[in-house]
Amino acid sequence: MPGIDAWVSLFGPAYFAYAGVTVPFMVTWAIACAALAMWNNRESRRQARLAPGIAASHSWPASIGMFVLVAACYIAAHSAVYVVVRHFVRLWL
Repeated sequence: MPGIDAWVSLFGPAYFAYAGVTVPFMVTWAIACAALAMWNNRESRRQARLAPGIAASHSWPASIGMFVLVAACYIAAHSAVYVVVRHFVRLWL
């Protein structure tokens, strides 16, 4: 199932909010999850599944730009989950 690593990574900030872990650790988790997602979905791996022997065509600046965009999206999603769970933890406990 495509994107399963993104959905599974959302359990991290939920647990961190429940356990009272600080926000910088959650941001580090989001960046690590973004790096893992970019690694698992890299172009050379996708092309290797389709046709062996084809090299990746992205330049380093483009790849870094895509990583920054993906990391920003992960940080936003993880922050939202963290804030929501933290709010409910304060209500429950």
